[in-house]
Amino acid sequence: MRICTVLLIVLSSLSALAQVPAKTTQTIYWLFFELPPAVEFRASPPGYMVEIHRLLTAHMPEYKHQVVEVPFLRILQQMKKKMKVCSLMVLKNPERSKFIEFGTPLLQGYPAGVIARKDDPKILKYVVKPGLVDFDRILKDESLTLGLVAERFYGKKINASLAHKNEVKLVEKKSLNVDHELKALLGLGRIDVYLGYPFEADSDKFTFYFVKDGLEVLDPRVGCERSEFGKEVIAKTESLRKQHKLDEEFIKVYNRYYSLDAQKKYKSLQ
Repeated sequence: MRICTVLLIVLSSLSALAQVPAKTTQTIYWLFFELPPAVEFRASPPGYMVEIHRLLTAHMPEYKHQVVEVPFLRILQQMKKKMKVCSLMVLKNPERSKFIEFGTPLLQGYPAGVIARKDDPKILKYVVKPGLVDFDRILKDESLTLGLVAERFYGKKINASLAHKNEVKLVEKKSLNVDHELKALLGLGRIDVYLGYPFEADSDKFTFYFVKDGLEVLDPRVGCERSEFGKEVIAKTESLRKQHKLDEEFIKVYNRYYSLDAQKKYKSLQ
């Protein structure tokens, strides 16, 4: 009788456990766009942001991780829709902080600037010292055409200048491979200059210039949708970075993608 009673208790317990739904593994959709050498999935190495993402998510086995390539503008749209999305590709500013939960900076990155055809006299007249241009004067030149990515934050100085009434003709792009498109337009002479980063002037045809009064470093972060899910992921990544000293590894990865010449050029302008 006693054995039967114990057996009934055990069976009842197992039945109760069976009725408790198993916790499903949540999926984080990590949104990226092509931006060599930050992101270049089909290359080896695949880009410093891809490497940083892999270092981070290797310590997050409790989640499924799905990488999705989308145009930059789509990242902002998906964040607003709260589709379980995160990204390492969105810089923080006050407007984005309304719908994106940001972590602390992953590293200090070189600022954005302008890319022009090498020795183009239309741009050389705005060079105030080697490697540095007066962006505000470029914006006042109605004979120039400037390319940029729609809704991208290039840093406080550049975006503040763009917000003013300017005479330069603007060409805004939204495609998936928008940075490649802008470089192609520059090479074809359809635009005179475009906003980008030092590593994009990767041939003898183009020159990168930093912007006068715009040498503040950029600070990429993990950003997730502003929801309980997003807050949970950000809290997890912040904890893991401290626990495993990942920021030291992130900086090592980043520095492998920049030549010593590029680093010296930036430091000489500060």
